[in-house]
Amino acid sequence: MQRWIILTVLTSALTGLTGAAGAAVPARADEPVPTTVTLGDAVIDPKLPGRVRVQVEYLCSIADEARSLTVSVEQKDPEDNTVVAFGSSRTAEADVICDGTPQTRQVLVQSKTTNWIPDVDAILTTTVSNIGATPSAAADSKRARLLATPA
Repeated sequence: MQRWIILTVLTSALTGLTGAAGAAVPARADEPVPTTVTLGDAVIDPKLPGRVRVQVEYLCSIADEARSLTVSVEQKDPEDNTVVAFGSSRTAEADVICDGTPQTRQVLVQSKTTNWIPDVDAILTTTVSNIGATPSAAADSKRARLLATPA
C-alpha cells in the first residue's frame, strides 16, 4: 500500500512538471531589451566637404546610469596612402534616448585632418553604451562608400 501511495504522488508530480514544460511562457514586460546598434549610409555634406552625415539606428533599454553614442569615420586617400581623413563624434548623454524603442539618428562627423573624398570607401564604427543595462554596450562597424549625395 505504501509503495502505491508513493508511486501515485510521484506520477502526479511528474505530470504537473510535463504540463508546465509544454506551456508557452509569456514574455515579461519588465525584461530589458538587448542593446543593439546598426550603421546606415554615410553622406558627405555638399556645402562642407569636411563633414559626413552618418545614419545610425540603435535600441537600448531604460537604465538610470550613463549613456553614450559614438561614431567614427576613417578614410584613406586612394592616390596618397599617407593622407587619412579621420573624425569622431560623441552624442551628448542627454540626447541618447534609451527607452526600449528603436531610435534613428543622423550623426555629423567632422574630419580633423582633410576633406572627405566622395565615392571612396571608408571605415565606419559606432558604439552605443548604456551603463546599468544588460548588455551594457553594442558596436557595429563596416566598410562603406562615402556618398556625395543621398542615395
